[in-house]
Amino acid sequence: MFRNAHTSRCAVAALAVLLVAALVVGAIADDTGDDVSLETKIASATVYSHQAQIVRRGTVNLDAGSSRILCSDLPEGFVETSLIVEGRGSADAQIVGIDFERREDDYEGTPRYKELSDELETLHAERADLIIQRDAIKRREAMTRSVSDLSVSNGREQLAAGTFSMQEWRELLAFIEEETLAGELRLQEIREKSDEIEKRMRWVDGEMRKMRGNATGGKDLVIDCEVASPGELTFEITYIVGGASWHPEYTVRYIEELDEVELTYAARISQSTGEDWNAVDVLLSTASPHVGAAPPTLFPHFLGAVRGGITGRVTDATSGAPLAFANIMVVGTPYGGTTNRDGYYEITNIESGKYTIEARYMGYESTRRVNIRVVAGTTKRVDMALKPVRLTADEVVVEASRPKIRPISTTGEAIATQPGVVVYDGGVHLRGGRSSEVKTYVDAPAISYAEMTVAGSEFAANLVIGKPVELETGAEPKRVLVVQRRIPGTFVREAIPRYSDHVFVRGTLVNPLEVPILAGPAEVYVESAPAQEGPPVTNFVGKDMMEDIAPGEEFTMYLGADQSLKVEQEISREVLSRAGSRKTKIRYTVSITSESFRKLPAELWVLDRVPVSMIKDVAVRNVEILPEPDEHDEEGLLTWKLTLDAGERAEILTEYTVEFPSAFTPRGINLE
Repeated sequence: MFRNAHTSRCAVAALAVLLVAALVVGAIADDTGDDVSLETKIASATVYSHQAQIVRRGTVNLDAGSSRILCSDLPEGFVETSLIVEGRGSADAQIVGIDFERREDDYEGTPRYKELSDELETLHAERADLIIQRDAIKRREAMTRSVSDLSVSNGREQLAAGTFSMQEWRELLAFIEEETLAGELRLQEIREKSDEIEKRMRWVDGEMRKMRGNATGGKDLVIDCEVASPGELTFEITYIVGGASWHPEYTVRYIEELDEVELTYAARISQSTGEDWNAVDVLLSTASPHVGAAPPTLFPHFLGAVRGGITGRVTDATSGAPLAFANIMVVGTPYGGTTNRDGYYEITNIESGKYTIEARYMGYESTRRVNIRVVAGTTKRVDMALKPVRLTADEVVVEASRPKIRPISTTGEAIATQPGVVVYDGGVHLRGGRSSEVKTYVDAPAISYAEMTVAGSEFAANLVIGKPVELETGAEPKRVLVVQRRIPGTFVREAIPRYSDHVFVRGTLVNPLEVPILAGPAEVYVESAPAQEGPPVTNFVGKDMMEDIAPGEEFTMYLGADQSLKVEQEISREVLSRAGSRKTKIRYTVSITSESFRKLPAELWVLDRVPVSMIKDVAVRNVEILPEPDEHDEEGLLTWKLTLDAGERAEILTEYTVEFPSAFTPRGINLE
């Protein structure tokens, strides 16, 4: 049954590939007309951490009757089960079948092409593994920071009780330092390895493109339609493809004269999907699906045991066909992996214990296996069969009028405008759901180049790049501007003369964006007023790493050294005890001089310390501090918050006496 062209209802035909055969047999008439060629162009791409959702659009004119539409534009290796087809236009038509046909002269069957394809698959898996390792290191760093928060007062009590020796205390501090350094070094290695993998992926993709050349091999998308009345029909074809990724990069410019920070939030996009992006609207997703929805699970610790592994195969529950590139997760842990082209996976180096294994694949229901016991020194076989999501073939009724565009006032409305995203009953539904859950937004308003549009929820945000992106497959990664914004905050100068002669600028800032600032490298610059008349002078001061910062969250960032302030420290000592005395007394005098050469007043924080004894027979006496510090905590840390006018000089004097048994040495008690 067909509706006329004035009918306003427009439903989406979203068919699972594995159900197509039955639909085609039951719906296509014997008198199918000539094939109609559908040429499409990439309209938009949503880029995730290791894949992209591509939207292609193309228009055809259809006559009344049965039409068989062929599209040869889809790339090799796209996820067939992620395919969604939508239609819109003046023709009154109904999609009755979707299928794939392999063309002749299949270059995929050659040994060289298969070798390159296998290498590309391995590189994708290695990059996914690096992402898992990176997240595990970050969790370990968080644990190390919590250990480092152990207070000195607790340590003093344990030392006094004899349950914690000075040597153990030093070993703990050394452990924290080593762990922190090792984590930073490992993260740097992961970043370098990721860069190497991306370069290799681009080369492999280029070789595969050379082999494809003008070959006629590959797959055609076949769309069978019944057309009630002739007219124009625009198809939108959406699918998932691997080989695309992005990561944030930042430029931080501290404008010294204004005491402001300008943050440039950029994205480095790379893609080796096998198809060029020409003037493509790009949306960057901050979602991290590999993180999972639940916290880690605590497992028993078996001393002396080695680790085990899990292996198996993921298949289609209906046909038994292998599912390539399915995601396998050991729930609540950093362990995971993906299946190869034949559906097999292997996860190694897993601690002994009981686990829950989950398999996910676009277009299929997620499947879990619980109480999987991993035994040291063995490999557990776990096969999983996934059921396809059953999608109905609703009719597509199209009309000539264009949809009205309503203004967007909330984040929920913004995300609902993205193709394949529906906000319903407080939830966010992405592509892959029922056909009635798919929504299309046409002709979005123009976006300024220097700003981004946000579409997202509490869990993730999508950054809509304001300028179309040009990026060939396998080309060098492209840097695009996301947003540039002045960041509010307060700025002080901070000096620790015991360790450094420099005075550093510390900004306490607030993320003013509607999206999170993701962890990534930052280049820091300082813009200073010239000594004489002329333009400001901008100097590069160093590189830093931005941490994950939520919208509205306060954070601290150091912005290099301020050369217009000088702080110097002198330390002198005088032995007060007599030679041969049972106790040694040493009087220390610490003199700190600060001077400002700035044209404007400056707030300067000077940090120093007096020793705190954690040994019963060692005492710190007769402490005299001028002027009194603004902060003096129980750990002996001192902070003076000074305000220096132009050309002003300030002095700080600290004196104290340390008394200890003469059998000890200053170095032995960590005094000097």
